[in-house]
Amino acid sequence: MNRLAMATRFVMHNMPLGASHVAPLVGADEAYDVSAYMVSKPRPEKSNLEADFPARWNKPVDAAFPPYLLGASPDQHKYGPFAPLAERQKQLADKIRGDAAARSAAGR
Repeated sequence: MNRLAMATRFVMHNMPLGASHVAPLVGADEAYDVSAYMVSKPRPEKSNLEADFPARWNKPVDAAFPPYLLGASPDQHKYGPFAPLAERQKQLADKIRGDAAARSAAGR
């Protein structure tokens, strides 16, 4: 629940008691506000975070822990907006795939 996008989805579809994905009882804005509040609270520091995503280009854009690959601030990774980060991540992934394809073709 330390990622805002996932927490927002969970809150919207599971809270309050009786809500479901078919019949949410809170709107997206309310779920975002509750989730942002939860994410803003101090959490225990997990060690060895740099090993969590060895393929940095594949790290979720709302993962608010370093290292940050996309050049955005920690607050943007934590609270958004996420669309520009997702676009930069897609461009980076495409570049990495293109570079890998070029290396593969050169090695033939």
